[in-house]
Amino acid sequence: MMELIVPEETVVVRYGDGDDIIAQAQQIWIILVSSVMGAKFRGEKEFKITYGDLAELMGYRDRRAGHMLGRQLGIVGMYCKTHNIAPLNAIVVTQESDEPGCGVLLREGRSVRKEQASVMKEDWFSVRVPSIEVLQDMWGLIKEQIRD
Repeated sequence: MMELIVPEETVVVRYGDGDDIIAQAQQIWIILVSSVMGAKFRGEKEFKITYGDLAELMGYRDRRAGHMLGRQLGIVGMYCKTHNIAPLNAIVVTQESDEPGCGVLLREGRSVRKEQASVMKEDWFSVRVPSIEVLQDMWGLIKEQIRD
């Protein structure tokens, strides 16, 4: 049997304080996918998560940090829209209104409710996690649209 030799200096890279918005967008993708698929596994027909809950799952100590995740969620939404898959960002809602923020990206001609339902129909475990480079490209697209 072949022995696996791992150098001692090998470090697991973790998400945490100081991550840029691109790494945070990737972390959000992982959290949302696992949350949706967990809800599906439990037989739930719909799933939403508040900005505050998302912030907590990301490791923020203060739930109010959720209000600062709009750009990161926009990157996730742009990826979904560009690749014509259900907008994963549509399931993140405010605690007060139970609705996504005003910057939510939806596919053309679709309502928030239809998009939230489509998120639950997607087999997210068959979709690869977007790379940092691809998410950086999505952020570039967003910035271009803002300039126009």
